[in-house]
Amino acid sequence: MPDTWQDLFASALVTGDASRIASRLSDPDAPGFAVYRNTVVRSAVDALGDAYPAVKRLLGDQRFSAVARAFWEAHPPRERTLSLYGEGFAAMLDHHDASSPYPWLPDVARIDRAWLESHHAADAPLLTLRNVQGVEPAALASLRVRLHPAVRVIASDFPAWSIWRTNREDETVRRVRLGEGGEIALIHRPAGEIRHRRLEQAEAGFLKALAAGETLEAAAAILTDPGQDPIQIFIRLLKEGLFARDTA
Repeated sequence: MPDTWQDLFASALVTGDASRIASRLSDPDAPGFAVYRNTVVRSAVDALGDAYPAVKRLLGDQRFSAVARAFWEAHPPRERTLSLYGEGFAAMLDHHDASSPYPWLPDVARIDRAWLESHHAADAPLLTLRNVQGVEPAALASLRVRLHPAVRVIASDFPAWSIWRTNREDETVRRVRLGEGGEIALIHRPAGEIRHRRLEQAEAGFLKALAAGETLEAAAAILTDPGQDPIQIFIRLLKEGLFARDTA
C-alpha cells in the first residue's frame, strides 16, 4: 500500500527530509516547513520537560533537550494532546547514555510519570473507615478492595523517591546517599491533590496483594514480620485514601 500524504508528512517531520513532499509544498525552497518542524519538536520537548521535571533538573536543560529530542524521533506523538505524552521515556533511559552516570535516573523518570498519570487518572469515590466500621470480622477478612485509579507504586533498587522528591520540590537540592538503599514510592490523589511518600516494604506487599484481587486475609498472610499488624496497615492505607468504594 502506498504511503498516504499524512504518512509522508509525518516521516518528513521526524527525519527533517521534505524531499518526498516537496511537490505538495507551495514553495519547496521556503523555510516554512523547517520552522513548522522546529515548532513541533519544541512543543514535544517542552511537554516532556513538563512531564519529567525531576529528570530535566537532574540532566540540565541542554542535555535534557537532546534526550527528549531523541525520544521524539523514536516516538513521535500519536494523540492530539500532549498532556500524557512521554510513555516509554523511562524505558528509553534504561538504555540511553544519559543514564550511564546516573543508574537511578530511569526510576526517577518512572516516578515523574507516575505523578503525571495520577494527576490525569479517573476519579472515584473513596472507601473510608466509616464504610468498613461495623463489618463483622469474618466478612472483613474476606473483603476484597480495589485501589483508587490514581494510585501508583514504583519500586527501585535505589533511593529514587528521595532523589525525585528533592529535585522536584526543593529550591536547593538535598544530597541523597545511594547507600541508603532502595525505596518504594507511593503516588496518589485523594480529594484531587497529589500526595506522595515512601512506602514500607510490608505496606507495598500488602497493596500489591490487594491490587491482585486477594482478600484482606490473604494479603495479611504475606506479612512475615510478627511486629506488623495487618489491620493497622489496612487502616493506615484506608485513611490515606488509597481504595475506591464500589457504588453499585
